[in-house]
Amino acid sequence: MKRTIYFNGKVVTVNDNNPTAEAVLVENGKIIKVGSDDEVLSLKDENTELVDLEGKTMLPGFIDPHGHVVATAQTLMIVTLGDVTSREELLAKLKKELKENPPQGDKWLIGFGYDNTKFEDGQHPTKFDLDTVSKEIPITVSHASGHLASVNSKALELYGYSGEDYVVPEGGVVRTVSPDSKEANGVLEENAILDSEKKKIVISPGFEDVLRAVERVQKVYASLGVTTTQDASVELSNGYTYILDTCANTGKLIIDILGLATQPVTTQLMTDEGTPKREYKNHYKLAGGKTWLDGSPQGFTAWLSEPYHVVPEGQSADYCGYGTQTDEVVTQYYVDCINLNIQVHTHVNGDEACAQFLRCYKKAMEITGHGAELRPVMVHCQALRKDQLEDVKAVGAVPTFFNDHVRFWGDLHHDQVFGPERAQNISPIGWALEEGIKFTLHQDPPVKMPNQILAIHTAVNRTTESGRVLGKHQRISVMEAIKAVTINGAYQYFEEDTKGSIEVGKLADFVILDRNPLEVNVEELETIKVLETIKEGNRIFKAN
Repeated sequence: MKRTIYFNGKVVTVNDNNPTAEAVLVENGKIIKVGSDDEVLSLKDENTELVDLEGKTMLPGFIDPHGHVVATAQTLMIVTLGDVTSREELLAKLKKELKENPPQGDKWLIGFGYDNTKFEDGQHPTKFDLDTVSKEIPITVSHASGHLASVNSKALELYGYSGEDYVVPEGGVVRTVSPDSKEANGVLEENAILDSEKKKIVISPGFEDVLRAVERVQKVYASLGVTTTQDASVELSNGYTYILDTCANTGKLIIDILGLATQPVTTQLMTDEGTPKREYKNHYKLAGGKTWLDGSPQGFTAWLSEPYHVVPEGQSADYCGYGTQTDEVVTQYYVDCINLNIQVHTHVNGDEACAQFLRCYKKAMEITGHGAELRPVMVHCQALRKDQLEDVKAVGAVPTFFNDHVRFWGDLHHDQVFGPERAQNISPIGWALEEGIKFTLHQDPPVKMPNQILAIHTAVNRTTESGRVLGKHQRISVMEAIKAVTINGAYQYFEEDTKGSIEVGKLADFVILDRNPLEVNVEELETIKVLETIKEGNRIFKAN
């Protein structure tokens, strides 16, 4: 029996009835006692390990409520482009990779994370740019949002978009060299690349490579204090879940991973007894469904009710982005999920996409006679409106906000996407709190890494990269921000009885910080460091 006492610390329990403590007793991965040093140390015996926190702060382990852990792992094996500030720099990195690590066989040269808004002209790279790297090897570079990609001529050929006679999956866009031409320019949006059949075309690193990358990426998550994460892109038809199953069955998972099967899969989420799979097996469970109704605001593909502040070149003055599915298809998918008692997570960035979710889920609830108890999750919610919050409550939805849009793209949203007025209310966490709605915070890895310290900082300060305060009235307190990345995340996952706070009977999932978020100057929250991460009583990260 393993017993550990952590003492002499500042324990933020996230338990309203007992908000702070000094010490915690852990036995076999679970919390046995929370209290003062004297209370807890009195329970030590000869088999108890004593860990002096030396005044440092202990919080519940951070919960990542939305992300793509396998895709994040894969970014460790491809060309990372998040730091490039010009197309020339992007092309130089690709050429360097091609020279030093040329793809073998039929594999593609893959890049991820470029942000065209950092380029002087704001333009995406095209096939003409990427063809200067290679015309023989297929190349794809994904936009930071994950909803667009730029590809070369060889990749267009393999995708089936060469020439002028091609079919684009519904909900997708193939940009062309001019408005009156069908010749693809290499920039692909939404289902033009995200359609399940199109995804199969890209030949990426091998299975064993991905397994090793998943092992590596978990250490990155642990270094950020994350003890529970998600893969919202599980496609059962192409072996994607096999990666996580294999990692689990071979003991390679050190944090909990919750998988979401992408639409239309539903029945595979059930056990042989006909109940939803809500139990972890070796730190992995496939527990919900995932669909998406629009794109990204920074990619100008989110579905809005009013036109973009600066309409993208080539679009009409009333351009509002677009949806990806019809009401009929979306409603039927929700009906299928509800009938099987399956929680569904839905990507909704624009307010019109939010409206479609609310409309269709309410209709599905009417058809089935229930569904609110399944806590459907609204993912991203950049433009969720105040007048929509009553319907959010009516369907029992949990919004998970990509609130760090304020930090990373807030200036873009202010100047081009939403305009100065609408931009004040992106990620409206203040409104949600006022309405008593439980919500969570995420960074959508691999779009950004799951840095929940930064999530807390941005929720409290609402400052952009330029220092602009965006939506002062949407700020929340430090404690509410901590809840959003701990106990609210547990609630979203139906795990509030076992995670999310430091209470007797719950799992010993902790993060130890160098300073107490409740005591530092709020402008310094993002400088707090993770010193240790503990999963079920076992240390999985310790800073040097």
